[in-house]
Amino acid sequence: MLVGLGLARRVGRAFGIGAQVDAGQAAEWQAAPVAAPDIGAASAAEAAATAPVAMEPVGRMRALVADDSEINRMILRTFLDRLGFDVTLAATGAEAVALWEPEHVLLCLDIEMPELDGVSALLRIRDEVAARGIAAPLALAVTVNAMTQDVTDYMQAGFDGCLAKPFSRNDLVDLLRRRWDVTV
Repeated sequence: MLVGLGLARRVGRAFGIGAQVDAGQAAEWQAAPVAAPDIGAASAAEAAATAPVAMEPVGRMRALVADDSEINRMILRTFLDRLGFDVTLAATGAEAVALWEPEHVLLCLDIEMPELDGVSALLRIRDEVAARGIAAPLALAVTVNAMTQDVTDYMQAGFDGCLAKPFSRNDLVDLLRRRWDVTV
């Protein structure tokens, strides 16, 4: 159990999320800046590839994040908040559909969620977008299932990109650049 919690702490730190872990107790997660991981003797190229992204905020646009994992929601909320988004969180696909508003310019939908999966949630939101005659939000599939055929299936279902878990802030920024002129 301690090994699992230690690993969770390292992963959280890599994503800029602190964790207080005491033996025999539940982990308490906090979205707060923590020191960057020690990259040791990594080459300059490796350091540049893993360095945190400095980015001008895209403005106070609205994003909807739906994932049944509280940790994944927290990571995405932290990344997006630091990029200047106001973030709405949902734990299921059905909740995402209920919370969606036309002002959400970004959707980050986990593919495998209870009640309603990410593809079905996107299709319902896209139907509402079409009925209202408004611009479609940028839709990102957030998933561990990111083999070539999986990603092709998500694109055919209407997603604009795939954010493969585990992901970095850089991965997210690269996908956001498809819609917005972000500076890093």
